[in-house]
Amino acid sequence: MKSNFRFMRTGILFYIILVFSGCASDTSETKTKPDFTRLVDPLIDTHQSRFDYFASATVPFGMVALSPDTKHGDLWNSGYLYDDKYILNFSHIHNAQTAGIPVMPVTGPCKGNLGIKASKSRFSHEKETVKPGYHKVVLEDYGVTAELTATCRVGMHRYVFPQSEEAHVLFDLGAPVGPTKMLYSWARKSNENEIEGYSVMAPTFRRKKPFMVHFVARFSKPFDEFAGWQKPENSDTNILVEPEENIVKGKGSGVYVSYNNLQDGEEILMKVGISYVSISNARLNMETELAHWDFNRVVEEADTKWNEYLGRIGVKGGTHEQQVKLYTDLMHTTSKRISNDVDGSYSDWTGPQPVIRRLPVDKNGRPERQFFDGDGLWGSQWNLNILWSLIYPEYGNWMAETFLEYYKNAGMMSRCSWGGNYSYVMVGDHSTPLLAALMSTGRATFDQQMAYTASKKNAFPGGIRDRAGYESGANPSGGGIDWYIDLGYVPVEIADRGAGYHRGGTAMTLEYAYQDWCIATMAMLLGKNVEAEMFLDRSENWRNVLDTETGWARPRHESGKWMDGFAPVSLNSRFSAPGFIEGNSATYSFYVPQNISGLIEEMGDRDKFIEKLDSSFTKAQPYRFITPHGEHGTGWVDYENQPSCSMAHLFSHAGAPWKTQYWVNQVKKISYGGTDPYSGYNGDEDQGQLGALGVLMAIGLFDVQGCVGKDPTLEITSPLFDKITLSFPSTTDRKQFNSFEIITSRKNQDDIYIQKAWLNGEEWNDFQFPVSVFLEGGKLELELGAEPNKKWGLKQN
Repeated sequence: MKSNFRFMRTGILFYIILVFSGCASDTSETKTKPDFTRLVDPLIDTHQSRFDYFASATVPFGMVALSPDTKHGDLWNSGYLYDDKYILNFSHIHNAQTAGIPVMPVTGPCKGNLGIKASKSRFSHEKETVKPGYHKVVLEDYGVTAELTATCRVGMHRYVFPQSEEAHVLFDLGAPVGPTKMLYSWARKSNENEIEGYSVMAPTFRRKKPFMVHFVARFSKPFDEFAGWQKPENSDTNILVEPEENIVKGKGSGVYVSYNNLQDGEEILMKVGISYVSISNARLNMETELAHWDFNRVVEEADTKWNEYLGRIGVKGGTHEQQVKLYTDLMHTTSKRISNDVDGSYSDWTGPQPVIRRLPVDKNGRPERQFFDGDGLWGSQWNLNILWSLIYPEYGNWMAETFLEYYKNAGMMSRCSWGGNYSYVMVGDHSTPLLAALMSTGRATFDQQMAYTASKKNAFPGGIRDRAGYESGANPSGGGIDWYIDLGYVPVEIADRGAGYHRGGTAMTLEYAYQDWCIATMAMLLGKNVEAEMFLDRSENWRNVLDTETGWARPRHESGKWMDGFAPVSLNSRFSAPGFIEGNSATYSFYVPQNISGLIEEMGDRDKFIEKLDSSFTKAQPYRFITPHGEHGTGWVDYENQPSCSMAHLFSHAGAPWKTQYWVNQVKKISYGGTDPYSGYNGDEDQGQLGALGVLMAIGLFDVQGCVGKDPTLEITSPLFDKITLSFPSTTDRKQFNSFEIITSRKNQDDIYIQKAWLNGEEWNDFQFPVSVFLEGGKLELELGAEPNKKWGLKQN
């Protein structure tokens, strides 16, 4: 099913030089306006998604992500869900663990005190327009046409009302939004057309401390009344109240502004600026980013920002659906959210009391980089890290600098960033592969010595590897890093130690070993050769959990004995097999990106390795190479979740690039190819990770090692398009852009096998080529055919 707005083909190529001072923006003039946004469909796979998944009225990485909500209550199956019949509100923040400022325009008597569902409205997709930077929908129960757009930190609303004796705009500031409950809210009428206030978010399972969002809402027309609702003492029911000294406050409270005797078609505009620092900063954000009332101008500016971001990848050829999916994938790679203000201020909640800090600013007072609120990077070495290193380095550096801010502020680099606070999501230190990739590719703009020191700290007791998934508290032990150092692996007994989740010792061992290799690479690049050797030795700890008799990674006791009752896929638990994290031995056995040749040797030889891997894909194909979310222990391959995301590319390393070409094409088409509201990402897009993987599969580039290494390489697979032009900042001058072209020739669209290749005009018979060659700019030409050329890609150039 296609969305209701019209898509248009594009073959236009744009070379864009960007200067980023906040959200994605361009200060240069472009002669031709790009139209990549017409190939984006935000409705893809919205039938059953996470609260932070859907995006419409936002700009790339925008603090404000303004869109309708049809369901609240959890991270999953929350936010905007395609099959729901009612809109509950429009809220301004859609992140995994932060949310807030829900508003709803209504007509008739105010029912805000009766709960957020009491003011819901029917809507239909036939009367809805959705595209990046803009959302339009008719609230059928009220006859109100609502339009939404945004700058980075300001949401803008345009409401067209029917003739109404009374109409209201509700702010249910104390209501639960998405997965987030509110502890307290406060709002004040500041003048005849403005209100201001804040909501205090309650801690969540993943974000252990409260967090605050402040707002200022300004209206284009003075309102006639300001009032609200509160919960009296010893009562469970909110009642409508008149404000005291223009203030309404309390747990579960909310406010509304009223307009009397509106004429049919009367238009009211509203701007809502937000800040995680203060009300005054919310006002500063609004007045800096949106001083005018020209709604259409904001829509056009948002469209320009999106086209600048999407335009770094230009394609010709392929099907219309493949182009739609490519640019929708790219849209989702912007799902991390800026959380600092226009002056660089952000809230640090890592200590006993929150502290307001400020990022470095330029001579004009604008932040030189941004601080993100976003999910972690577990597994991002096979998606976002590669895309950031190649094409979008400034955003990768923003993410890296965010983790390093935690190190500077509180002494330990974070796994993710939710509400300015540590959140020990998943296991290990999955920020280190990003730091290593940016350093390896010459992209790092951060302090590399500090980055190495922070990563090194996390690799020993006292660092973040002490902690299992979501393990908080003063004395963590569920990460097993002490056992990993002493034994060379994390044993089965870790399941009984510590207070966290994801205590799968075999999976921990494999992930820690790869992360050790990343630290070794960082050490080598900094000339720390002795420490590099130590981490290289540790990176071989994967051998300690690979049972060469069975040929599978296997849980091992502290005594050294292999765990009994082992099978490659889960026999009992559907979520994880014992010893593994959201997976099983069938997937984790191939998790040795730092030494694939060593893994192949330990599994027997190349033929046995290929046979084992091929068997897994054959068994997984009837299930579309995925498992339902929460059943990760049951699949032979699971492209719904991170540990599997490199598996199809491993055939190349065993001497069968043609099998990689085949299976990557199958996964892309069957698992990630959908362009309707019921397919495309299989539920868990994880803030851009599957979008980034989809982009890499579509353009035919990858790296199993995550662009980490002293001389990192890129792996070649079969692109979907006839011509791809990648435009990216130069490594020597970030204001200058280089371009790399990938050109394919084929007789039929189904020709997927590489017959010959030429790199910068010279015949190329290796499935890999140096990242450094890519970053200099150039051309890769591929001849594709219907039958595999089993000799291509095997010779070292």
